Amino acid sequence: MVRARGIHEQKKYFSLMLVPSYTSGKTRSIRISHRSIYAVLFSIAAIAVILTLLYAQSMFTGRVARYATSSLEVAQAAYANLQLSSSQELSLLMDNVVFLQNSLRAERLRSEEGLQQQQYAFLETLEAIWLYTEGLEMRLRGYEAYRQEIITQLSESEHIPVVRNLLVNIRQSEEDLLIGLDELQGFSTISRAGYDEETQLIYYIIKLEAALEAQHVLFTELKEKVDGAIPYILRDRYGPDLLEWSHVRNILPRNTPVMITDVRTGTTYWINSFSHGNHADVFPVSPEDTAALHSTFGGRWTWDTRPIWVHVGERKIAASINGMPHGGGGNRGNNMNGHVCIHFRGSRTHNGSLGHERDHQRSVTEAYRAGLRR
Repeated sequence: MVRARGIHEQKKYFSLMLVPSYTSGKTRSIRISHRSIYAVLFSIAAIAVILTLLYAQSMFTGRVARYATSSLEVAQAAYANLQLSSSQELSLLMDNVVFLQNSLRAERLRSEEGLQQQQYAFLETLEAIWLYTEGLEMRLRGYEAYRQEIITQLSESEHIPVVRNLLVNIRQSEEDLLIGLDELQGFSTISRAGYDEETQLIYYIIKLEAALEAQHVLFTELKEKVDGAIPYILRDRYGPDLLEWSHVRNILPRNTPVMITDVRTGTTYWINSFSHGNHADVFPVSPEDTAALHSTFGGRWTWDTRPIWVHVGERKIAASINGMPHGGGGNRGNNMNGHVCIHFRGSRTHNGSLGHERDHQRSVTEAYRAGLRR
């Protein structure tokens, strides 16, 4: 029993053999209890766990610190960029404010200038209307004097039906014009009172333009009617002279405008004579004279002949003209290249064409007989 208990007690300890001492030569052993061993091992394990946790914590703290540092740098860079952007935006905003102020100032100046220009334009318009009115009155006075002169001349031949009808038409036209002028005067003094200034101005301009247009039409009609009656008036007063070419070539002026009357239509135009050979070579003075000559031949150039009167001083001479420009001379600023020929009694052609000479002489005879009193 005593041995067994000793064996059991030995198992509760760990025996640690020590190195023998070289001096004594004895071996020593140390007994350590199981609990002590376990406590030491547990302490070592605990210390290792604590050291591991501290290392892990230090590593985590380092990563957090590095992340915080990088985040702080990014935040600082973003803040710097924000400050720069804010400064740029503020500068741009100030520039926009200055530009807007300048634009408003310029727009205000333009508005003031626009109002001044409108005022000037309005005053100019009023002045133009005044000049229009004065011009209209002057032209109407001129028309009245011209009308009285024409009526006086026509009244001497009023027994001719064409002239009598012309006088009736002139008087009717005069009445229509007077009615238009009365309406214009009434508008100027009364009817404008019910409108504002701008509307009055517009209406007044319209009335003036209408009156001027009516006057222009009246002048045109009067000229056409008088031109149509001229052959009858001249025929009624005195007949044309039937002069030989040998005499006419000495009294017909060269390079001096001479009036021509087309016997059949009463159309008048002007010519210059530059050569007096077998007949007179002539050309119209202006483009309008060329157009008038062209119209008497039905708007076409032709070798046909027409009876005419050539006015030399106080005389008119029976003659004939052809309607085909030919020969030299070029365009003398009258829209016609070349010249045409005027024949008188006894004149000849250059090429000896007897047929063409007979045509001219028949037209000379027609021109002479057309002026005889009926």
